[in-house]
Amino acid sequence: MGIFGDAKPISIAGFIVAIVSFVLQLIGFATPYWMYAKRGNIASHYGLWQTCFPTCGKFDCGVIECSSALKGTQALETLAFIILLAAVVLVAVQLFVINDKDILKKAGALCCIVAGVFALIGVIVYATQNGVQTSNLHFSFAFCIIAAVGGFVAGVFLVIG
Repeated sequence: MGIFGDAKPISIAGFIVAIVSFVLQLIGFATPYWMYAKRGNIASHYGLWQTCFPTCGKFDCGVIECSSALKGTQALETLAFIILLAAVVLVAVQLFVINDKDILKKAGALCCIVAGVFALIGVIVYATQNGVQTSNLHFSFAFCIIAAVGGFVAGVFLVIG
């Protein structure tokens, strides 16, 4: 099977889904597009770490003031990001380096599922804050939801494989 050696196709699918979930989590985690708000002629973007307002024809971004709910979301999404990275590394080592150690793949599957849980709880905490209208949620928020679901799927594929 080429670079994957004698790995089962379901394990390869789990690895690929884990990588895609990690990339989506990275984009959602780092970009300032969790919420879009327009007040009059002024449109602004909010993320986990900064907020951006238009000034003189360009966007000026600054550090966001944190509520306790936002700090909780930041912590949960950070944990999800780090754990998904660990999962991808564990599964990659098992698939490409140590083919006979199935424990790394199982640990990667557990990491994927735990990261999915943390990411999902993080977006729930964010969406239930006071003042957040669900109609204003933007693509970074959606990417973290998709990454959470992808983490669950990758974990299940890796356990089955």
